[in-house]
Amino acid sequence: MQTPLLSICIPCFGRVEYVRNTLNSIYQDNADVNLDMYEVVISDNDPKQAIRVLTDEFKRYSNLRYFHTECEGFMNSYHVLTYAQGDFLKLHNSQTLFRKGSLQIIIKEVEKYRNNRSLIFYTNGLLGKFHSSKYDTFESFMHALSYWSSWSNGFNIWRKDFEQIGNIKLNHLFPHTSLFLTQHNAKEYCINDSLLFDVQRIPKRGGHNKFEAFTIEYPSLIDQCRKEGFISENCERHILHDIMIEFLPSLIFNKYIARIETFDATNFRQNIKRYFPKYAYGLVMFLSLLQPIKLVVRKINTAIHK
Repeated sequence: MQTPLLSICIPCFGRVEYVRNTLNSIYQDNADVNLDMYEVVISDNDPKQAIRVLTDEFKRYSNLRYFHTECEGFMNSYHVLTYAQGDFLKLHNSQTLFRKGSLQIIIKEVEKYRNNRSLIFYTNGLLGKFHSSKYDTFESFMHALSYWSSWSNGFNIWRKDFEQIGNIKLNHLFPHTSLFLTQHNAKEYCINDSLLFDVQRIPKRGGHNKFEAFTIEYPSLIDQCRKEGFISENCERHILHDIMIEFLPSLIFNKYIARIETFDATNFRQNIKRYFPKYAYGLVMFLSLLQPIKLVVRKINTAIHK
């Protein structure tokens, strides 16, 4: 069997309809891509295995592979990578659709960077650049990515590099980021901020304490990366600053004002003191009120570049 160039690695837990739509976006909306070029790997850590029904619906596609995995929560983002056989492993959120033509764009980009095994990250217009940028150092790469280095859908790794990582401690909420931060010796770095995906919105999305995730867990990974000398103190401050003025206000707005998310916010006021300034809590609460303006600006920019 020919080794596929690309592995689309999808960790799943329920939400069958969302996964069905995602698979349709791959196999129908991007039907012009040869099936031998890629594989789709599903890792299902739902004890009920609700997703398994899709293996019959999509059985005509020989490159779809399903695995039931016994692991907790976000650790599935690690396990799905272990099943992949492609040269380039793309972690892909189960509710994220491929736009028409985007799969071909990704495959061509993987072919372009194959020899150097450049570290590629997809940000889907979230940086407001809407094009690809190259970086010579991990420091400049991380500075440009900021807190979006936490986004699982943007994460990619070459299988050879993944296999060489060895035993490391994986953060239980950000196992993919734990892996990503080991790739500081790449020859070249690339951020593709083009619009390649559409996200299916999940009503009242919630579950874990996302506020703790971005005031304690993710900042602790960035802090450790700085302590090990892979990024500078200035880069760490930049990332934490962006979390404080951009990401946390959006969480507050979505939970308490728009009421479209239900993430746990227990101990937020206390946790934010760990890595952020004393005034951080008040600033975040104030900036949350300005989110509607930012949302309108983002929608306008995205519409322009579609």
